[in-house]
Amino acid sequence: MKFWALFSGGKDSTACVEVLSDENKLAGILSIDTGISAPDWLPFIQAQSARWNVPHEIIKTTADYDQLVCKYGFPGPGLHGLFMNYLKGRAVRQFKKRYRSEKLASGVRAYESTRRFKKTREWGEFEGVAVWAPLFNWTTEAVWRFVNERGFKRSPAYEVLCISGDCLCGAYATEMERAAIKAFYPCVDERLKRLETLTNKLWGWGNNKGKRSGAPVCVDCEAQGELAL
Repeated sequence: MKFWALFSGGKDSTACVEVLSDENKLAGILSIDTGISAPDWLPFIQAQSARWNVPHEIIKTTADYDQLVCKYGFPGPGLHGLFMNYLKGRAVRQFKKRYRSEKLASGVRAYESTRRFKKTREWGEFEGVAVWAPLFNWTTEAVWRFVNERGFKRSPAYEVLCISGDCLCGAYATEMERAAIKAFYPCVDERLKRLETLTNKLWGWGNNKGKRSGAPVCVDCEAQGELAL
């Protein structure tokens, strides 16, 4: 059985693609354009995916982040599921129409965080598509060792934001993340400022009123319960 690997450019999704390739289980690579990514994200994943020599689909969501924010406000943890469905779920629906019988593989791991340990399963489903987690029992240390030994680069966004950069919706963002966006991605910062003015709301950490519920600084907003997309 072969799988399409969900690839965001982060360490876990990179390791997932490479493991599938090693085991001759890689049918292709799927990257989701959320419409609110770091400007250097797309060129990076295109360059990285070339090394696997399989089809690489980049599917853009049909939703518009700015319109969603104007309608619902900026997402915090409570709205993460809603924004996840709009920004990533709709792209997976398009994938399902193109590849009706195909299955996906995700880099989600049980031991990545307490939240994932409680909710993650090795097999799941998203938008009617079966999703396997081949790294389910891997530790963070094992993932970093694997990625570094294979010579994979970190995404430019990971160097400054501690996330892959495919989604800057802000649902689990911190004040530090916004400061880094302002410093390294001023065009994104200006876009967020315009939305803050329009909605009279704050992006990211402002929605949580300083309460992080124990979430680490480098929370990767790729997870929604069971899946890392």
